[in-house]
Parts: sequence; structure tokens; C-alpha cells
Amino acid sequence: MSDDKKEFIVQTTGKYTGALELRFASDCVDDLIAVLTKVRGGAQPAASKGGAALAAEAAAPGAEAAAQTKPGATGNADEVRFEIPKNCTISADTSGRGLVLFILNHRLESQAGYAFSPDAAKQLAGGLTKSADALLAQRGTPKS
Repeated sequence: MSDDKKEFIVQTTGKYTGALELRFASDCVDDLIAVLTKVRGGAQPAASKGGAALAAEAAAPGAEAAAQTKPGATGNADEVRFEIPKNCTISADTSGRGLVLFILNHRLESQAGYAFSPDAAKQLAGGLTKSADALLAQRGTPKS
């Protein structure tokens, strides 16, 4: 829990992402647990479900639909849906968490945001620059 008890914090490390810190509003923890329990139950035989898992599934009837309608989701792990954003903004998080914020379609209905550690943000920036330079070189356009 955060110091002010308003957020539930999950820290983990991923092979491709490095250190991650996920923060959830305290009042969303039950919904998160219900969704995770439902996903886990779908990956295991029905006999392994305990009473707590069944109760959690019953408590969150809309959680599955919400997870399936996530923007950008295709339903196939081998497919990625791409959108060209109308705008974006990048800024340092002023809350003291030490993150770089990347917001697509800033202040629009389809706004989506991502938070990166400073190292991950630098890696992203380097990858974007290299890819842009490669495309410009293919076109014969000079680098800017």
C-alpha cells in the first residue's frame, strides 16, 4: 500500500520491460483480484477452482467484457492493431514517482497513457530515433 493508503502497488520485473511498478486505486483492488482470478481459472482445469475463485468470478460479472473490449486488443497474441495518434505529449511525472509520462491523443476522448522509468524512456527514444533515421534513409531524406 502507498503511504497515504490510496494506492495498491505491485512491483515486478519483466524479461523485456525491466523493473515495473503498477499502481491501482485502493477501491479497484477487489475488481483486479476478480479479473486475475477469472483469467487464472480459464487457464487451469475447472476442478482446480476453489470456492474463493468462484465467488470472485460471481462478484465481477462485467470484468470479462471490460478486459475483452480494451482499446487496441485484437484477441490474437500474434496480431497488433496500430493507430496513428492525433497528438501526443511527453513529460516528467511531478508526483515524485520518478517516471516519464507518454500520453497519446492528449486531452481527447481516446487518450491513452504510458509511464516509463527514465532508463526505459531513453531506450524508447533511442529506438524511435533509429527507426525514423532508417525510414528517412530509405526515402533518401536527410536526417534532421
